[in-house]
Amino acid sequence: MIGPNVTICTTGHPADPHYREMVAHYSLPIHIGKNVWIGSNAVILPGVSIGDHSVIGAGSVVTRDIPENVIAVGNPCRIMREIGDRDKEYYFRDMKIDFPYASEKKMDKK
Repeated sequence: MIGPNVTICTTGHPADPHYREMVAHYSLPIHIGKNVWIGSNAVILPGVSIGDHSVIGAGSVVTRDIPENVIAVGNPCRIMREIGDRDKEYYFRDMKIDFPYASEKKMDKK
């Protein structure tokens, strides 16, 4: 899921003026894993990978690789924490319907 105004930038240019004259720009691939959520106004810079199931906070600037199953935010983007079972429990805590991904504890309370 990609929010509004996200910039995915695969190209860049050298900061040094001499090199900018010689090399107009360079391109590096970006890898965005499965089931990644990128918040609005985030910027993904050239050459980074974002692991499966990760969340990138709104307004973040991703300057380096982000592993899978984490929440990362900020400028530069930093890992805040891993995504785990407590996130499932928190999300489903007030729901009356059991979903297949709800925690086993919740499903045992039927």
